[in-house]
Amino acid sequence: MLADILLTFFLVLLNAFFVAAEFAIVKVRSSQIELKANQGSSRAKIAQHIHANLDAYLSASQLGITLASLALGWIGESVVFEMMMKAVTFFGASMDAATMHTVSIIVAFTLITVLHIVLGEQAPKSFAIRYPLEMTMAVAYPLRVFYLVFRPFIWMVNGLSKVTLRLLGMKRTAEDQDIHSEEELRMLLTESEEGGAIKQSEHDLIQNVFEFDDRVVKNIMVPRTKITAIDIDLSPQEILDRMIDEGYSRMPVYRDTLDNVIGVIYTKDLLRLMKTFKVDRAAIESVIRPVHFIPANKRVNDLLREFQRLHIQMAVVTTEYGGTAGLVTMEDIIEELVGEIQDEYDEEKPVVEKKSDTEYIVNAMSGISDINDHLPIALPESPHYETVSGLVNFIFGRIPAVNETKEYGGYRITILKRFRHSVESVRMQVLDPNYTTELSSKE
Repeated sequence: MLADILLTFFLVLLNAFFVAAEFAIVKVRSSQIELKANQGSSRAKIAQHIHANLDAYLSASQLGITLASLALGWIGESVVFEMMMKAVTFFGASMDAATMHTVSIIVAFTLITVLHIVLGEQAPKSFAIRYPLEMTMAVAYPLRVFYLVFRPFIWMVNGLSKVTLRLLGMKRTAEDQDIHSEEELRMLLTESEEGGAIKQSEHDLIQNVFEFDDRVVKNIMVPRTKITAIDIDLSPQEILDRMIDEGYSRMPVYRDTLDNVIGVIYTKDLLRLMKTFKVDRAAIESVIRPVHFIPANKRVNDLLREFQRLHIQMAVVTTEYGGTAGLVTMEDIIEELVGEIQDEYDEEKPVVEKKSDTEYIVNAMSGISDINDHLPIALPESPHYETVSGLVNFIFGRIPAVNETKEYGGYRITILKRFRHSVESVRMQVLDPNYTTELSSKE
């Protein structure tokens, strides 16, 4: 009798093993197993084989569950029924044989069902879903042995399953089913940051990497109106003074106009020249290095590789007509990944200065995507403009003057500063905190 009771509990645990194995190998990620395998875990190597042949091992798990469940129903209910009959007889309950038999069957069926659901199904299933890697490691060896023993039968069952699925019009599962799309990775990244698995700075860096490949040079370049360059017609001393005053290690050199950039001059080259030789115009021109020209629609990712290949730090961005559109440096590229870099010569100039919960001073030369992280209501992005200055021109239909005001996108926008033909700074006052970007994009 005791042996029968122990056999019943063994069958429940056996069912629990196969249920846990089934859910664990489906839930666990291949990358988790790979990390363990790279650490030299032999169990992980078995788990890799299981995960690579998921259909076959799922069939093995289902076979195990079926065999354990059938055996439990066959043996377990008779054991409990016999125990109930002995208990009724022992307590001397006055009950006719037919009624006693019926009650015993009902109680036996109920106990075995509860035992099977709670210990044989629900508990192992929940544990496997919560700890898929640990459970996969635990079941790897015995599941592998079971698979090898019953391999012919599993192969037959698996083959019949594939034929059935094919008849139903279902295609074979792709091998790259575990590969995540960029949208899925972004969602996982956000969930990991919200759950505390990664820091905000790590989240931002990885997010920037995703966006990096979509950026083109015109998104990050210093516009022509902001370029600081050297006129080759200046005297050597004037050139040196200008470079020292500006604090740059290298500057573009032009003749007559910025549309005619002839090269790049390094401060260190000029200082070395002035220390060693008598400096004249010919000497200055001898240290001017070739300049690299690129189109405005070149991808930033491609430009980075180009900078690395050519061992340069600066390039002039040209228009489709051959003029100068702007300037881009290695620092501009790196800032797309890690954010604004302030060196010892830079003045701290935030893209958005918060005056209150409803008032913001915005650097109009900043990109729309850059300032949206700092504003309560996101401004709409559009192919018609890249910067806040471009958005302002788009809203007004012209280049507005200082102190001009217009309401747009839930804000009252006031022009604070303008340089030549571009707006440099605006005040943005929140009019309606419930305004949405979708509404503003329709305007």
